[in-house]
Amino acid sequence: GYGVLTCLIAGNICGAVIGRRSFGGELNVQSGYYVMGLMIVVAGATGLFWVKRDTRRHRKWMMRMVVYFGAAITARLISLAAASIITIIGTYFTVWTCDQVLSLLGDSHTAFPECAVPGIDTAHTWVAVHASVHDGPLYTASALRAVHGMGLWIGLLIHALAVEFYLQKTDALNQVRLEYALEPLDFSEDSEKAPY
Repeated sequence: GYGVLTCLIAGNICGAVIGRRSFGGELNVQSGYYVMGLMIVVAGATGLFWVKRDTRRHRKWMMRMVVYFGAAITARLISLAAASIITIIGTYFTVWTCDQVLSLLGDSHTAFPECAVPGIDTAHTWVAVHASVHDGPLYTASALRAVHGMGLWIGLLIHALAVEFYLQKTDALNQVRLEYALEPLDFSEDSEKAPY
């Protein structure tokens, strides 16, 4: 458990560095990743605090930590569905630098003539890129960039509500503590003394 929490904190620090650039580094994506990282670390640290004091609370906080961790996977699935939906709608765009566009297209003379002007600073020239999963890698990336922040926040909400619902429904099953083991509510030590 201690090793997992140590790796988790290191992973979240690395994730915080990457979160600045993930899916274009837009604020809704950054804030989603930072909040998720904070939720995971707080749940893990709280679970670690309760490990030898109250096993039931330890279990609840560890469940929260693991479920929060899965929100990134749910966010990706939501983003895939949402990218297809905004492609059908057809009116969504994201803003890219010419550097980013050139790295995916190679030649931007026809689609983005602003990026082909001689002497232009491509790192500080911005263009709008249509969000569509049907038009090639740049436009697919634009669609995913447009929806990923929303997918992350919805994924966090789904996971936070789902784990609390699960913990509430299973709370009665883990009420009696025997040493460090959780036992059902109707457990008695005498019933465990089997003749074998």
